[in-house]
Order: sequence, then C-alpha cells, then structure tokens
Amino acid sequence: MVLFKKKVKPGEHEVVKEGAEEVIHINYESYPRLPSIEDDAIVMASVIEKLSQSPSVNRVVFHQKKKYEYGYSQTQMLIEVAQIYNHFIKQKNILTQAALEVFGSLPDTSLRIKNLQNIILNLLRTDPIGAFVESKRLLREEKINLSKNPTEEYKAAVQPYLSVLTEIYSLLAGTKIIAIAKDSIDGYGGGRTEYKKIFHPTIIPDFMYTRLAATPPLDGELLDSYFVSKNTHIQLFNTKETIKPLYHVNPPEFQISEDKYELLELARKVLAEHQPKAEEFIDPEKMRDTFFNIGRDLITELSQHKKIDLKFNEIEELANILVRYTVGFGLIESLLQDDNVQDIAINSPAGSTPIFIVHGKYDECITNIVPSIEDAESWASKFRLISARPLDEANPVLDTELTIPGARARVAIISRPLNPTGLAFSIRRHRDKPWTLPLFIKNGMIDDLAAGLLSFIIDGNRSILVAGTRGSGKTSVLGSVLVEIMRKYRVITIEDVRELPVDVLIDLGYNLQAMKVRSALLKSGSELGADEGIRTSLRMGDSSLIVGEIRSSIKGNEKVLIIDNGETKRIEIKNLEGKDISNIYIPSMDFDLKFKLKRIIGFIKHPKRKKLLEVTTKTGRKITVTPDHSLFTHKNFKIIPIECHNLKEGSKIIIPEKLPSNYNNINSINLFEMLEDENCRVEGYEEDLRQIIKKIGYKKASEISSCTQDIYQYLRSGIQHSNISISDFKKLSQEANQNFNTKTLQIRRGTSEKLPANIHITKDFCRFLGYYVAEGYTQESGSVVFSNGDEVIIKDIIKSSENLFGITPYVRQTRSLGISTQITLNNKILGLMIKKLGCGRIAIEKRVPPIVFGLSEDKICEFLKGYFDGDGSQTSKLSSGNRIACSTISKGLADDLMYLLLNLGIVARTYEKKERSSIGKHNNYIIEFKQRKYVELFIKKIGFKKYKKTLINRGASHSKQNNVDYNIEILEKNVKLKRKFRHLRRHNSCGKEYLKKVVEESENASELIKTFVNGQFFLDEVKSIKEIELENGEYVYDLSVEPCQNFIGGFGGIMLHNTEAFALFEAMRVGALANTVAGTIHGDSPYGVFDRIVNDLQVPRTSFKAIDLIIVANPVRSADGLHRYRRVTQITEVRKDWETDPLAEGGFVDLMKYDSKTDTLVPTEELINGDSEIIKSIASNIKEWAGNWGAVWENILLRSKMKRTILDYAKKYNIPDLLEAKSIIQLNDEFHRASDIVSQEQGKLDNEKIFFYWEESLKKYIKLNYKIQ
Repeated sequence: MVLFKKKVKPGEHEVVKEGAEEVIHINYESYPRLPSIEDDAIVMASVIEKLSQSPSVNRVVFHQKKKYEYGYSQTQMLIEVAQIYNHFIKQKNILTQAALEVFGSLPDTSLRIKNLQNIILNLLRTDPIGAFVESKRLLREEKINLSKNPTEEYKAAVQPYLSVLTEIYSLLAGTKIIAIAKDSIDGYGGGRTEYKKIFHPTIIPDFMYTRLAATPPLDGELLDSYFVSKNTHIQLFNTKETIKPLYHVNPPEFQISEDKYELLELARKVLAEHQPKAEEFIDPEKMRDTFFNIGRDLITELSQHKKIDLKFNEIEELANILVRYTVGFGLIESLLQDDNVQDIAINSPAGSTPIFIVHGKYDECITNIVPSIEDAESWASKFRLISARPLDEANPVLDTELTIPGARARVAIISRPLNPTGLAFSIRRHRDKPWTLPLFIKNGMIDDLAAGLLSFIIDGNRSILVAGTRGSGKTSVLGSVLVEIMRKYRVITIEDVRELPVDVLIDLGYNLQAMKVRSALLKSGSELGADEGIRTSLRMGDSSLIVGEIRSSIKGNEKVLIIDNGETKRIEIKNLEGKDISNIYIPSMDFDLKFKLKRIIGFIKHPKRKKLLEVTTKTGRKITVTPDHSLFTHKNFKIIPIECHNLKEGSKIIIPEKLPSNYNNINSINLFEMLEDENCRVEGYEEDLRQIIKKIGYKKASEISSCTQDIYQYLRSGIQHSNISISDFKKLSQEANQNFNTKTLQIRRGTSEKLPANIHITKDFCRFLGYYVAEGYTQESGSVVFSNGDEVIIKDIIKSSENLFGITPYVRQTRSLGISTQITLNNKILGLMIKKLGCGRIAIEKRVPPIVFGLSEDKICEFLKGYFDGDGSQTSKLSSGNRIACSTISKGLADDLMYLLLNLGIVARTYEKKERSSIGKHNNYIIEFKQRKYVELFIKKIGFKKYKKTLINRGASHSKQNNVDYNIEILEKNVKLKRKFRHLRRHNSCGKEYLKKVVEESENASELIKTFVNGQFFLDEVKSIKEIELENGEYVYDLSVEPCQNFIGGFGGIMLHNTEAFALFEAMRVGALANTVAGTIHGDSPYGVFDRIVNDLQVPRTSFKAIDLIIVANPVRSADGLHRYRRVTQITEVRKDWETDPLAEGGFVDLMKYDSKTDTLVPTEELINGDSEIIKSIASNIKEWAGNWGAVWENILLRSKMKRTILDYAKKYNIPDLLEAKSIIQLNDEFHRASDIVSQEQGKLDNEKIFFYWEESLKKYIKLNYKIQ
C-alpha cells in the first residue's frame, strides 16, 4: 500500500519524515522497470539523482506491489556517490574547453572533455565502480604521457585536467562502495555483478508497515532452528555485530507466491472499507472470528475470479494473515506464538531500533523485526479499544492484556510526555498452560527428588511461600503448586493482578474461585481490601488458599525525594516509570531509626484506583494515597506501619526529623558543560586551539567547527576575530584528544560581560543563592536584580558579586512601595547560570536549587542564612515565645524549604495564608518553627546578619508537639524511672525530647527505648483526612527499597511504606483454617524474606511462623555472563521453636540446596536423616507413616520416581503434551486412586504396587489419548 501524501506519478518520489528518519518513497507502480538498484543501472542513476537533492535521507523504499527497501547503510553508500555527483554538477564550467585550457591550449581537448563528461554525467550515477576504474585508467595514461618528457607548456596545460581526474579518483576512493569492491577493481569490466554483492533490499509485502530482514545473516553461526505454527520458521544466530543472539523469524507472509500477495492486497482493500466499531473490540476473540470468516469467503471469491487454484488450507492460511494485518497485531502475534518467547520490548522512536525479546533458552535476543511508526500507532489504538482505557498526554501509561489464539500476554505502553520520543511497549507473555513439576524437571529448574518432596508437602496441606527476585519464575512455581492440589478440594485464589492461570484450571475441572482485591478494573464497583478478601474466602468454606502479591500505592502526581546520580530531586512518582533506577537512591529509615541513603530496587505500577485519601498533618504536610497504603506510627517504642484507612484525626504518624546531607558536596560548577546548549562562546582558548590545529590540521578543524571562513577566524585579531562556541570547542577537543583547563576559560554570550567557566561553590556563593531566592529576580534581558532595604544585606550582596564573579553591580534607590535599594548585575551568563541551577526567574517560580540539598551542612546553612536574611524574621515575646518564620508565594519553594530544614534537623510547620490586600495576587505560604530546640539550632548554625535577638526562656516541661504515647507498664519494663520522673506514671504521653532526657539519666534503659528516643523522626499528628472519589480512576505507584521498604514523599516530607507482603502473611496466619496456603513474595533467601517481613515491615513473628516451607527461586548466570537460567536454589522449612532470630536459633532448616557444580538441587543431611519437623507433622496424621521415617522417605521417592517416569515416557514417545497440566492432573488423580486401591487390598501402603498400578494407568492414558501402543 503506497502511502504517498500527494499524487506521485510512476517513477517520481516523495520524502517522508518517519520518526527520527527521513525516508524517500519512490512510486514504481505501473513503471516499466524493476525496482532494483543492483540489477538496473538506470534505476541506480535515478536514485543517485534523487539523493543528490535529498542528502539527509536514511532509507530508500520502492513501491511495486511489494516494498523494496534499502536500509541505512546501503543508502549511505549511495548518498556518498550522490554528493560527489552533486559536487561536480555544481561546477559545470570544468567540462568546458575554457576551463581545461586555462594554462594554455591542450591537444585533444574535446576528447578529454568527453572523458570527463562520461565519468561525471554517466558513470558516477550508473556505475560508480566503473567511474573509479575509468578515472584511474585516465590518470595512468596522463602519467605515461608526462613521463615522455613533454614540453613545459604541455605540463602546465594538462594540470587542470589532471586536477579534475585526481579529485574524482580521490573522492571515490574514500567511498564505502569502492572499499567493499576493492578486491575486484583490477580487471573490472563493468556489469552489475559487484552491485549484487553490495545491495540487498528487504522485500516486504505491501500490506505491511513492519520492516523485516528476511535474509539470514551470511556470517551468522546457527544456534537453533525450529518451526512455530506450521509455516513460521525461527532461527537463532550468533553474529559479530552484537553479543545478543539474533532471533530471526520468517513468517508465512514472506513465503507465499506473487498470486497470493495480489489476493491478500485485494482482500485487504475490501476489508479496509469495514472499520470495526469500538464496541467490537470489547470481545476481540469474536471480532477475530468474524473477520476470519469474512476474509476466508472473500479470498475464496477473489481466487475464483482471478482463476487462481487454492486448496482449503491455503485459503485458511491467507485468511489468518489477513486477520493479523487488519484487526490483529501483525508480527507481534508471530512472536507470541513461540512458547520460548517470554518478554517483548518495543522501544521508541518506532523505526529506529528492532524489537528485542527474552528467549527461554537464549535469554536476551535481538530480532530481525523493525516496527514502523504506523505499526506503533495502530497497536496503541487497538490496545486503547481493547482495554477501554485512555492513552494520551494526560494519561501517558496504559496497562492491559492481549489474548490471541494460542497466547496470552500482559502489555504496558508508555507515550508522551512520559516518553518524549513516542510510543514504547513492554509485553510479557504468559504461558497459556500452567507450569508443572515434570516440566520444571525437564527445564532443569528442579530435579525429580525436589518434585517428589514438594508433591508430598502439598498433599500434606502445608503453608508454602515462594520467594524470588523479579523474573525468577516464582509465579510459575506457584502455578505448579496449584496443579499439585487434588481436584477434590476447592481452591480460592486472591490476587491484585491476575497472573495465575485460573481459567485453564477451571476448564480442567478444578473447583476454583478467583478473587481480585484492591484493583479498579473497567466498570468495577468499590474494591475489597486484601484483609477483607481473605476473611471472605474463609467464609466460603474449607478451601485451599492461594494468595498472589498484593500491594498498596500512592497517587502518581505525589512527589518523592530521590537522589539521581548525586543530584537531589523531588519528582512525581509516576515519572520514575521507564527510568533507569539503577543509580537512584532515596532517604530511608534504617534499623537504627536514622535516615540513610538506600538504593531503589523496584518501581511498581498498579491498576487505576478510584478512591484515594488525602492526609494532612498538623505541621502542614500532605500526601494522597490509596486507603490500604501504610504510613508509619509508633507503639510500645517501636515504629510500625498503619494503613491509612485506620487513621483518624489525632493519630500519630512518623515524619523525618533529620535527613542526610553532604552526599554530593561538589566544589564547583562547570559553566562550560552547563551552558553548552545556550549559544555561549569561550574566551581564553587560543593556546588550546593552536594545539588542536597542530594535532588534526586546519582543514579538519574547519570542517568540524561551524566557522563561516576557516578555523583561523577564531585566532585572528581585530575586527576579523570572533570567539568559538562551547559546542565547537568541545567537539574539536574531543577529536584532538586535547585536555583543557576550565579554570583558564571564560564564558560570554553575545556582547554580554563574561564569567569564569569554573564557578567555585563556596559558603559565600551559597549565601548569594539564598539572597537571590529570597530577594532576587532575573529580567527578560538576562540581568540579575536584587531589592532590599537593609544596609548590611545590601553591602553583603555587592561584596559577594564582586568577589565571586568580578561584577560591580549598578545600585540605585527605588520608592515604589517604600524606600528600597535595587542592585543590578548586568551579566547574561550569570542569569543563565541561575536559570540552569533551577532557582526560578520570578517570585512565583522560585525553588531551592537541587544541588544545595547534597552539599555539606555548613554550605546549606549559608544558603538558609541568605534566604532568611532576605525573607525571614525572628520574634521573641513573653506571650508567644520564640518564633522563626519566612513566607513565599511559591508553593514549590515552601515545600523545598521544609525538606531543606530537615537536612539540619529542624521540623518546620507550614500553612497557607490568603492575601487580603489588593496588591498581592497570590496566597502566601508561611514556614515557621517555635520549638526552642529548633530555634536554638537555627541561631547557632545559621543566624541572622540583619539582627540578633535574645531568646525568651518559657521553660515548659512537656511539649504538645512530638508527643510519645506509652503504656506505663511497658515504659517501666524498658526504663527505670528516677524519683523526679515518677510523675509520668500519672500520664500516658510525654514529649519525645523529655523522654530522651528520662532515658539518658536512667541507669537502666533497654536498647529498644534508647534506639527509639535517639531516632531521627518526629511524631506528627493527623489534622484531617479527605476522601477523594475519582470518576475514571488513576494509576497508583509504589517503590521497593532494600532493606527497609520505606521512603519519603508528599508535600513537606512524610515517611511512606511499601506494604506488598501484608495480605500474604495475613493469609499465612489464618492458613490453618484452610487446606494448602501458598503465595509469592520478593526475596532472595529465607532470612532475606524474614528480615524484610518482620524487621522492615513489622509483620508479627507469629505470622511468619505460620509458614511451613519457603521455596527460593533465583536466576543463575553462566561464567561468561551471556546466559541466565531459572533455578530453585533452596527448599527450606520454617520451624516454630524460635523466639527472635530464626537464623541464629535454628528456625530455618534447609531440606534441599542448589549445587552450582552439578547444576541441581541436592538433599541435605536433615532431609536424608528425617530431621524435618514439617514432614514429621504430616506423617503423624497417617497410620502407616507415624514414627516411621523409612516409610515416609519411600513415599517421597515414589513420587519422585513418578515425576521422572512421566518425563521419560514423554521423551520416549515424543509426547511433550504429557508434561502439561491436563495430563499431570489426571496422573496425580491416578496416583491417589492407586494408593487407595492398594490400601484397601492390603490394609497398608505398598509403594511397589502403587507404582505398578499407577504406571499401568499411565500406559492406558498414553494409549487412549495419543494412540501409542
């Protein structure tokens, strides 16, 4: 399908912008030549002619029934020739007699002109290799002539001719075409053979937009080859170009005849007239069936009309292709049909990179598929319709599911403005069928003994936790647990995101009820929380309970505090989506209750929520969260989480009192780097530039720079001198590998005054920035202006300007709103620096520069000194006490100051004050603190330049702020009260600072209470809770932070919690009331899970003890780092006879551990010797096993043997389906029947007979279902 925007005649072209690329589309429909550059010299000449006019083209595409596409590297070869052709065409006078005889008459001038015309006007376009060979031959002839001692007149006269030939030869010698063909130059006789070796178009059906390299790499090493869906051929290659294997797919649409192509194109045009309605996409399966039936009938009619004989299966194949490229998803479907494909990544901008996949056997792979912009937009539109959810600038993220015949996938899409380069897709393929233990044995994830052990424990109705990192396969393991549960029991699954294969299990006969909690789906009503869901499941009768990961979250536009590559930022949490978080740290409360920088290990996005809560505290802090999201409170001198729906007015919540500083104490600002894109120029570069010219030559230096004459214009003196731009100077320095010292350089813009390229971040500089944020603004012209009425401040600003920047300000008095002094610094570079630092131009835009947060404490103090001297005040009154305050109309600045004061350990209060005067247009945000501790800290570390005031001592014993609630019995268990503190027995709360004094003066205080009173937190109180009901719902987000799972966010700074594990452990705690309870959690070891759950998330140890077994699944890598394999690395039982630390007290007992040398799980001595409390507990309820470890071990081995036997039969008879859930569930039932029969016959369990009966059932099953004797 030719997508020309205007009418383009055959043979003509149109240049189209496709993402970051320019593509020349040439219409060859009804054109009397084949679109082949390599075969046809006239076609090559036409393309080179077109490219000479459009040298920025990246690809060449011909349209003639199919699309013939020449990629970037081939197009660049043609452009090189086109530019040479264009160069000579613009100098037509060189082909005249006058030009060649400029130094005198020349014999055979007309012949020489014909030679040049042939090369330039003919061979350059049709046969550039021939042009090179011919110019070389003619040069050789002239050299022979010159060797015969001609006259001096001849030598002079022939120079212009030789000059042109030499230029042609040298320019062509530098092209890639000649470099590739260099071995064939000698003896070259024309023809197109060499071009067939160089140019290989990608031929694409014209009904497709996607580009696919159909030809496998010639130098590739074949790793694997197999077929998917009959005619889709998959090959995997190792190539030299990339360390990732190439996943080469050749779908059926690339293997059909020309007649079938024509039928498809005609059918597509007819179907295009029927645009599916939005409501049809609600049931995609039905829509596909409808289009398939229409397409099949249409192709049948068209083939009869065209008299093309097609078989029934050929018609069906064409109808399937038609569906894929109309209402389907094109080659995405071909990828999803491959069971080995686990993840698909489609990056933006579309058309710039191929699709990437994660292969089950070969890990990360690059494909031969490059999607176009049209593909991306079409897929996004279809996903919008399928999900009935928006995807636009207001909602730049879409989560949905894709179901096609034979495959199911989870799809995440991001678009502008979150992704500035357009649409990007992440597709995770769900296995259509549940995983089974024999399948895991086949794939090496477990061995047969582990399969037998798990089968035994699952039948014993135990609580199982599957732990692992992201992508470790823990959900797959959980699915295999489901398959092992007998179908006679009812199963209830609880998830917030549907990942378990519940529909398949229901089809296989399971009595299964799926429940979904805390997830706002399309047209859903109010949601149940995880705890309510679990209680509901218990009311639904005796059931096995399977709990997936359940998380809670905060609103997308809530800001969180992060440190990204050393720079402090407060960004909306939703903007972390798609961002590389590998080097992002956040302040997080550690086990000593002090805040330290911890790395983010996960960003979690959850489905839309309609109901949110806005929590406001007495200090003015705010956060909007889901009702089930946890903040932190305290109880019995411990910090514990509390879900927001349990909060009420007056509830205590934890906020930070002291945040880390000095983690990015940079000493200078490099204006050379900062202002590179601001059209600024350099001074003081001359000596460096001379060295650069010496190294790379003036010609190359002139080409690299954007000079109008030559590079020496930057070294000339007087009126011809101009300063070099920063960007040009950087490029030249990089090319020459020239180091330069920014300390000797200066920066200017236009006619402005200059500044040193290296600005030192001193205490004076920080105070100057504080003055600017308080009292300054930047004019449109770039000048920086301060206005203040205090003589001390005025003198300090003037002095700082001179010392820091060498600027003498212009000073004048103004009287607009009273007498004030205006200080103007006329320097555009200074204005640009302040802009780049993020200080804001005018009052409403003011912010604390991000670099300030990471500086040393003394520099932060100087910034605050400058700000508070400008906009702050101190009052000390007997009636109201001491108060330090400031005000701003910038809400962002108020938020910044609240956070910045926390760097010093000062908890401020903020409130909004409406402006009553007619002058002010904006409300004021007041930031204040009154506690003597904070006021004294401020005066000591910061102070005021403009005045000094004596503090009022009101001597209160107990503060109403930062109050600790306590139970007197627990208080006296943790600290021995001195007589003077025994009045605390009459109360149930006191100030945290007062309690600290009590603890410090006590001779007997517990470590618990010492840690608590010295913790860097403040106990704020909830002032109000506002319910927010959203009509359409919004996505909500969460962060995972190791090890403590808390982070700082919201307005002013509130400590937030990641609470994904709570519902799961609540299920474990009540698990004794169900049959099997199982779930998943993030964690890489049993103790890692305990540490996270009990220490970090404060889940009670009694809940943790409810777990019987922890299965740890983690990927392992090969020594070369190229391969990754999913493995179960530990099977560990959790014993119940420990109090504090299960690792130290023997609470964790490994039953099996992964051995890297043998790449398998091996049993531990405890398992072999029967030292397992869980297995003993299971055995104690069965007559034959009670007290008989030998019988128990034999039964585990029997189950192991069965799982291995199933795998052996599957291999022997080549029946891969025998390992799937349908067969495994049936054979598990047969095992239980065989056990029952033997028990009834003999009054006891006989493992040999059980296996005999079961194997007979297996043989009958194979014979019946697979017709194998």
